[in-house]
Amino acid sequence: MGRMRIDIGGVRLYFDVEGAGLVPDGTGMSERPVIVALHGGPGADHSLFKPVLGPAAEFAQVVYLDQRGSGRSDIGEPAQWTWERWADDVIDFCDALGIDDPVLVGTSSGGWVALTVAHRHPDRISGMVLDSVMPGPAGERLAVFERLGGTEARDIARRYWDGEDVQDDWERVCLPLYSQRPAGDPDAANRLARIRWNRDVIEHFRHTLAAEFDPWPHLDRVACPTLIMNGEDDPVATASAARRLAGALPNTPALHVLPDTGHGVFREDPDRAIALLRDFLLRLEP
Repeated sequence: MGRMRIDIGGVRLYFDVEGAGLVPDGTGMSERPVIVALHGGPGADHSLFKPVLGPAAEFAQVVYLDQRGSGRSDIGEPAQWTWERWADDVIDFCDALGIDDPVLVGTSSGGWVALTVAHRHPDRISGMVLDSVMPGPAGERLAVFERLGGTEARDIARRYWDGEDVQDDWERVCLPLYSQRPAGDPDAANRLARIRWNRDVIEHFRHTLAAEFDPWPHLDRVACPTLIMNGEDDPVATASAARRLAGALPNTPALHVLPDTGHGVFREDPDRAIALLRDFLLRLEP
């Protein structure tokens, strides 16, 4: 089919699809759940989910979406790089493609978008999977960085979050601490190289959007079942914050905190993440 883009709110959003939505079942066709995968960054792209989310296509249809301003989607106006606009884009995108009751899978800031969808449009999604999503307080995050990388990592992280120009030090010292996978992963460098970053979006996030994200007052509006996955050694979306989120959400969400795991459970432990996703979708079946 080539590259697939659809006009949503004046911008063309790129998407890709893996897996069948309808499968033969005796004399009829059975409908599979539809997953809409929301990447992190913000300002990264859907390649973060490939190939780790691919096995989910055996039991669901997976729709990968590059959010407004990211990846292969149009950049649009910077004034529209907001949690609310990204969340509303998800609903408008699903409406345009006729996707009813999707399950949102959000990793990192993609989970911030999913949470925003869940409280702004609580009747529009059937489930939500939050992978390494809720940021801990600054002191909590800095403590994890220090535990994993010493005082140098703590100091660089503090200066980065304070808005200082320490990008090179951040990428050299702090970013490697996001992952607890064994050294020598042959695809690690390739994964980073595949991302089509919009650096303007992530800088906008660092200086503005991060401070504007506050879902706590709205969590009582979240109506759908939720699965929360987190790494015990995640230095940004801390395990303690994941536990607090689980305690604040209604409907008793499922929480899984994995030991020796960093940021992004789908990347860090893909087999475990896919198994948890499969079980979650089975519990959603009527």
